Formats: sequence, structure tokens, C-alpha cells
Amino acid sequence: MRKKLAALLCAVMCIAAFSGCSNTELGYLQMSADMLNKLEVCEASGKVNVDVDVDAMKEYVTDISKAAGYTDEMIQESLQGLKEFEGKKTVVVDYTIKMDMNDLSYYLNMDVTYGGKKYDMGDMYFAMKDGIYVSGDTVWGVYQLMKDMADENEGSYLLNEDFGKELKAALGESKYISLMSMKEMGLTDEEMKDIVPEGGFGDLYASVMTFYKNAFSGFTTNMVSEVSGGYKIQADGKAVAQLLVDLLDYVGNNPDTVLSATTTYMMDVMKAMDSSQEDMDAFKEAMDAAKEETASIKATTDSLKAMLQEAIKEPAVSKTLDSMAYEATVTKNGAAFNSKEVFSITNGSKSVLKLTTDGTVKAGSGKITAPTTSISTADFEEKMAEVEEKYNPVTGVTVLWGWEGDSEAMLTKERAEESFFSSADDYDTAEFVVEDGRVYLPLRVICEAMGENVEWNNAEKTAYIVRGEEKTALDGIIQDGKSFISVRDFEKLGYKVDYQKVDGLKQVTVSK
Repeated sequence: MRKKLAALLCAVMCIAAFSGCSNTELGYLQMSADMLNKLEVCEASGKVNVDVDVDAMKEYVTDISKAAGYTDEMIQESLQGLKEFEGKKTVVVDYTIKMDMNDLSYYLNMDVTYGGKKYDMGDMYFAMKDGIYVSGDTVWGVYQLMKDMADENEGSYLLNEDFGKELKAALGESKYISLMSMKEMGLTDEEMKDIVPEGGFGDLYASVMTFYKNAFSGFTTNMVSEVSGGYKIQADGKAVAQLLVDLLDYVGNNPDTVLSATTTYMMDVMKAMDSSQEDMDAFKEAMDAAKEETASIKATTDSLKAMLQEAIKEPAVSKTLDSMAYEATVTKNGAAFNSKEVFSITNGSKSVLKLTTDGTVKAGSGKITAPTTSISTADFEEKMAEVEEKYNPVTGVTVLWGWEGDSEAMLTKERAEESFFSSADDYDTAEFVVEDGRVYLPLRVICEAMGENVEWNNAEKTAYIVRGEEKTALDGIIQDGKSFISVRDFEKLGYKVDYQKVDGLKQVTVSK
């Protein structure tokens, strides 16, 4: 029961972030509910600006790492991802979003501007009944942006002009890539239909308001203020951390109030979702039982509060919280709603990161229709894996074995660079054989990974490596119809064999 209570408390805290029950806070929540209720089918458009000072970011990461007690070596590892960048960078994202809350479908189109150049990021679809689709233009746009941001002297295969041409050709074969299908996840048409309540979410928005009023009466965040036509939210890192402390304190001292309001709200949710009476009765019974454990709730919140207060005092955490600030303004302009947000990280007098958004939401019309034709993610990755083999081929295979009672080894394909498209296929398991104290590894799996042509002569019961007109016979052992050869026999093919022990296990790397 205590674990369930802790989970419940975390959920309530997430729901209540930036909210309280002062007149101003309730006004802000009511405006948000009205917006959602009136704009269940809507269009949103706007701009996101990201300004980063990479040099200031490096100093910031160093200062935080030192406050956390990191060694110089650990700090250098933390900075590894930033080493290729310097100076001030600006990224601008222009977006258009269409949303239909009646069937939970969304459409996103965006462009990204970096270094004075605009990149078409294509469009994406999400529909509860259909799945998630991303356009080939999106993948191409991300590739182009990544290529232009990269160091030209890296020599990466991703920067190879021919690789880019083959990537574009592969993307051109199908306009959309299906990232996920709801039916593939096992959801039936009936289950998908039940996800969205009949008649929309209007009644639930009213239930949310009732929940706040009943659950958090007298609780305030002091973060919301009124402005002309709407409301403003202001907070820094320390204020948000203190809000969580105060919220834990409030819940611990008012468990009956919070649990009763949560029960009422969740019953409304379950009704909207057509939950069975049995499920609803079981939930209510569990919540009623929780009300009998107020002492446990108080002990849990006090413990979490103490842990949080101690964490806030940690030098690295304190410095991080001091560096962060957030401000948002939401105003009503006729039938539309405008929002502006600013999130910033500073380090002393230096601006490290500033993220600014400016958007408008208004009523929309028309159905959002998902693509009718697409290629699966697996098929696209398979095509790109073939292309990658040309520009970033396997240079070796590392075999790790020796777990007690396990007759399988872990195989990892080694490449000049980390695989971008074939990472999932670069790891496998295969059986190995120990005979007369010698280890025999699977011939076909390893050699084919290295691009070899393996031929089996059934009459001779011998495996050959075929290189043009040349055939090399490899003696080994046959088990369950598979050929295994000793570790050192790979040297007959001109491969380098590196053997070592790793944490009590045995490892061999066969490389070109």
C-alpha cells in the first residue's frame, strides 16, 4: 500500500505543478480549461528560438561538475559532446500544428533555420487509430542540418557526398515512414475507440477545476499573476524546488482532502472511459483504504520532503537551480490565445542558454488524415543498413563468453564509426563450443559479418571461404549442422586475433 500511496502522491504533485487555489491561479486554470474546451479542433503556429553560447556552456558544465566532485578526467568526458563546437549558436524553429482532440490526431510541419540557412523538416502525423508517421523530408532535413553542423574535417562516412545521394534515393522511394502502428501494438479497434470519451473532454475539464478547488483549497504557488488579457507565470529553479517541498508538506497535512478530491476526479475519468463498475468499485475501495493510513501518508511525505531538502542543499544541485529561470504569459486575443515563454540558464553574468517561444492557438477545421502509403521502419532501416555497409563496413567482430552455465557468446560488430542505421543489428548472440580445452567459434556468423562468402561442401563436410577463384578450407567441428573453428584458425584468413580476459570473462576480437 505504501508504494501505491507514493505513486499517487507523485501523480498529484505533477498535476499540481504551477497551480494553486488563489483567485489568480484559479483564473489561470479556468482560462486554460476554456481554451481546451473551445479549441478541441485547433491550429497552432509559432516560433521557437534557441540561443546557445557554447563556450559559456562548457564553463557551466565544468563549474557544475566541479561542484559535484567530478575529477578532471570525468569533466573532460562530460565535455566530449561539445568539443567540436564553439562560439554563439542560434537555432530558429517555425512550426504549424493541427490538433483534433476528438480522435487524438495531430499534424506537425516545421522548418529549422541555422547559420542563416533554412532546412525543411517536412511533416509528421500522429493518430491514435493509425499510428505515427514521419516524412522522408524530415529525415533528409535532419541529415542536412547534422551534416552542416558537423566538423568538415571529421571524415565521417555520414559526410560522404555519395552516401548522401544514396540516402536521398532511399527516402525518395516512399514519402512517409511508419514509426509505429497502434494495431501492431495489439490495440483493437474497440480499445482505441474507448481511449477517447464520447463527446470529447469537456466534462473532464470541469472535473479538473473541481479537483483543484477541492484538493488544494488554501494552497498557493505565488507564481501566477494577472496581466492585461491573461496571466503570467514566473519561477526560478529554487522556487520550483521549494514548490515541491511545500506541496509535499500540504499533501502530508491534508491527506483526506487530497484523497477525497482525487477519488471524485478519477471516478469521473473512469466513467468517461466507460470503465466497468467492477473496476470503479475496486478503485474506490483502494482509495477508501488509503484514507485509513493517514499516518503512513504523513511519514512518506515527510521522508520525501527531507530527501528533497537535502538534495537542494547539494552544491551542484543548488548551483543548477540558481542558474535556471522560467517565465510564461498566456493571453486571450479575440477567439485566439497567445503564449510567450522564456526559459534561460545563466552562469554568473554569462547567458548559457535561452529558449524563447511565441505562439498562437485558434480554432481549426477539417479532418487530419494520416498518410495512406508508407514504408515500415524495419524496411527503411534494412535499406539504409545496406547503404551503410558500403561506407562504414564491419572491420571486426568481438566475441565475449564465459558466463557460468551459458553456452552462448555475445557478438558485437566493430566498425570504423559507430553505426547510425544498423546499431540494433550490430549485436547478436551465437553458440560456441569447447572441445579438449579449445574454444571453437561459429564460422558462418563471424565470417559473413566480415563480408566473406561462406560455402559448405556437404560431401566433404568442409566449410570454404570463397574469395573470387580462391577457396580456403577451414577444418573445425560440426555440431547441429553448424561449423565451428578454433579461435586461432581465423588467422589463416589473414585476420588479426586479439584474445584477452575481461572481468572474469573471455573475449576475442577478430579484425581485418
